Amino acid sequence: MVSVLLPVSLLLAVLLLIPEVFGDFTAYQIGLYLIYGIAAQGIGYLWGKTGVLPLGQALFFGFSAYVTASTLRAGNGLGIDLLLAFTVLAAIAVLAFLLATLIFRGRKESGPYFSLITLALVMIAEQIAGTATPLTGGFNGMSGFPSLGNLDPFGSFYYVIAAATVLVSLLLFILNRLPVNLIAKAVADNEPRLQLLGFPTHVIKGAAFAFSAAIAALAGGLFASHQGIVTPTSMGFGLSAEMVILTAVGGRFHVLGPLIGAVIVGWASAELRDSFPYWELLMALAFILVVLKAPGGIAELLETVYRRIRPATPGRRAPSIAAPPSKPTNASGALRFDDVHLQIGVVRILNGVTFDTPSTGIISVIGPNGAGKTSTLNAITGNLQITGGSIALGSRNIHARPPYKALRSGIGRKLQVPSVFFSMNVSDNLALAMMANRARLVDLLRPATLHWRSESLTELLKRPAVPLQEDLVAPVAHLPQGHRQFLEYAMTIASEPRVLLLDEPCAGLSPDETALMTELVRTYQAQTGGLVIVIEHDMSIVQAISDKVLVLHLGQVLAFDSFDKVRSNPEVQAVYAGGTK
Repeated sequence: MVSVLLPVSLLLAVLLLIPEVFGDFTAYQIGLYLIYGIAAQGIGYLWGKTGVLPLGQALFFGFSAYVTASTLRAGNGLGIDLLLAFTVLAAIAVLAFLLATLIFRGRKESGPYFSLITLALVMIAEQIAGTATPLTGGFNGMSGFPSLGNLDPFGSFYYVIAAATVLVSLLLFILNRLPVNLIAKAVADNEPRLQLLGFPTHVIKGAAFAFSAAIAALAGGLFASHQGIVTPTSMGFGLSAEMVILTAVGGRFHVLGPLIGAVIVGWASAELRDSFPYWELLMALAFILVVLKAPGGIAELLETVYRRIRPATPGRRAPSIAAPPSKPTNASGALRFDDVHLQIGVVRILNGVTFDTPSTGIISVIGPNGAGKTSTLNAITGNLQITGGSIALGSRNIHARPPYKALRSGIGRKLQVPSVFFSMNVSDNLALAMMANRARLVDLLRPATLHWRSESLTELLKRPAVPLQEDLVAPVAHLPQGHRQFLEYAMTIASEPRVLLLDEPCAGLSPDETALMTELVRTYQAQTGGLVIVIEHDMSIVQAISDKVLVLHLGQVLAFDSFDKVRSNPEVQAVYAGGTK
């Protein structure tokens, strides 16, 4: 808790000292910079966490400013003004959420589309604000209204801005300690893996955008009271671009970064704009330099200096908490492919694949490269949408649902190349996996959720041969290939899926590690009584673990039988020969 209260307390102290040290006029100027900084904090949360860059935050900033100006002009009293302000914030958050989820739904890489759409919207909004004179005052804008509570913009209203700055910063610091922060970071790190863990990433990005839009709207309402005038520029692309620059220069990864950027850039602008004609060019160059050389901005540079003076000391590892059981799924029954076709453009990947697995046991999938093995698993999880036929698990068709619903159907997936969250440590990766198919919305707002451990995962980590227990605080990017394989396997089984899909889990492992991995797979299947489907090239592994073997060739089923019968099949011998380690 100290890591939250200390920077917020220092921020509050600095803001309270400004009027006393520098006077009311300087406080008035700083107040404007802080308002822009609050809006930039919203951009920093969305851009810094999820990697999604909004180019139209002035849309919400300006809309809220216009509504606030209209409300204050009506003179309904402070109570009504505050009620309407909260209503506007809620309405803007809902609209932003719906807009973002609509854009991101069904798209794997929607970031550029989202940025361009928000850019187009803010440009349209600025044009409307400049021409809808009866509503907005047109080019001259709206003026002649009092500030909120009739407070003096050059005096006591500064403390309202300071309070809003501290409260928004406190909220952001608290969010940084909650599971929602880890999930938001995981979107930018590895969105496909997060989807396979059952998280609807379009909803996550929509919620983050809604939160950032509400912060921008709060800043817009403060702006109207502070400035006493609202013009179309308050809703334009120029202001949106300036907010992005403030965020980047100050530091999008740190809560206080956008505030630092807003105050520094705002102060420099006030001092240099009239005396230095190329101020805008200087700002553009600073933005480019930060993006290329210092992505963390000024805040990261300051933190680096601070850490050299006072290095961080590792804290005690929090004790594990027994995780709740996984949510029940209807994953019982056989997995059935019925004349499944998969074609992308002119390339045919699966050509009438038909097979019916037992409801339990281990099935190995073998075949030459390009036979359609990984594509078969992708079709099961929804990463590839089939173009013909059907896929059913038990009595339910599963071929027409997105990847994030695979785990809800009881299907867990390990990918061919270890797919983990490389910007995090091992413990954070496991925490995300433990939340999969377990966490409710309220759990995502509890710090204790980060320390969940299931009994099966605890037993796995306690095995002396499993190379993860000593690496819990190690960055995943520094782990060797074999350790990443075990980490992804642990993440895949953490949610205890009834159907486990493993794509070459022993690739890159030593013989001893291979023996351990095959033992873990057999143990998991025996404990759960579920179905395990493994893609494997090593025939010794296939022989050791398989109840049945599925042979694919040119996107078709060549054979599906016991290992001995498949090995003696003349057609299989003609097209495929497996190796051993």
